[in-house]
Amino acid sequence: MNPDILNKLIHTHADKLLNLILNKAPSGPRTYGFEYEFIPSAPLNLDIMEKLHSFLPECGFSMNNGSFINSSGVYITFEPGGQIEYHSSPLLPDDHDKLDRILLMIEQTNFNIKQKFGIDYITTGYIPNREDSSLCLTEQRYIELHKRLSESGTRGREMMKGTASIHFHVLIRFAEEIVPLFLNLCAMTKSDDFKMKAKRREIWNNTDPCRCGLPFKDIDKNSSPEQVIREIVRVTVSADMLDEKNPFFKKQETDFDKFLYHLTTIFTDVRLNIKGPTFEIRTPDSTSIIGFKKLWAKFISINEQI
Repeated sequence: MNPDILNKLIHTHADKLLNLILNKAPSGPRTYGFEYEFIPSAPLNLDIMEKLHSFLPECGFSMNNGSFINSSGVYITFEPGGQIEYHSSPLLPDDHDKLDRILLMIEQTNFNIKQKFGIDYITTGYIPNREDSSLCLTEQRYIELHKRLSESGTRGREMMKGTASIHFHVLIRFAEEIVPLFLNLCAMTKSDDFKMKAKRREIWNNTDPCRCGLPFKDIDKNSSPEQVIREIVRVTVSADMLDEKNPFFKKQETDFDKFLYHLTTIFTDVRLNIKGPTFEIRTPDSTSIIGFKKLWAKFISINEQI
């Protein structure tokens, strides 16, 4: 594909993506959210995963569109190494009581799982020697990712099965917020509080060179929202498809729906999550509840200055 055709593809998808963001963006106050991941102290397998799925309704979670959700809007997903990940409902900056209830529910659910199965879900960014442990998910997406990361980079299977992180989300409400929020989060990934710890960063840097830690270029406070979205699109279409060794832009079919799916396979430190729509920071290692609450408060404080 010549540069002119690639540039046209980037601009076309960027225009559609910006319109989608702004059409999905809700009115009202800014909200925040998180994904909080815990890793099992010992490797799991598919048999125990089936038992976990059967047990979660006893903890107040019901199956909905492939995830387990409870009455307060918190839902659970699992990662390829059996890591359990709690996704919060949207929270206002001063929703301290609601946050405490969610964190208490998380602690109680992990305790119930330990009592029932002896699985100890712990908070650490990395446990070594998990690369050859069982793949605990059966979805084609994860099978393809596991296969790719066995061939691309050197430590991708460790990333999938031996690491645990925290993602913090901030809602995008209108175009004027895109640049400052994006720059805020990019700066946070390099700060002592929010950056990856050294062991996990080493894994991340050797996972998949075309989709992890990719740099965003030429974005500063004078950039436009369109420039930020175009840069996100450029990084995305330049990354290989999960099941191929060719970048997205070389595909014969590069329609917008396929692009949106491909966007979910990019593991940049700061990522656009179209569900919110939010920007999310993905660098903090999993940490204790006390450590989590400190990071949460700081994340909100920094972004509330916008």
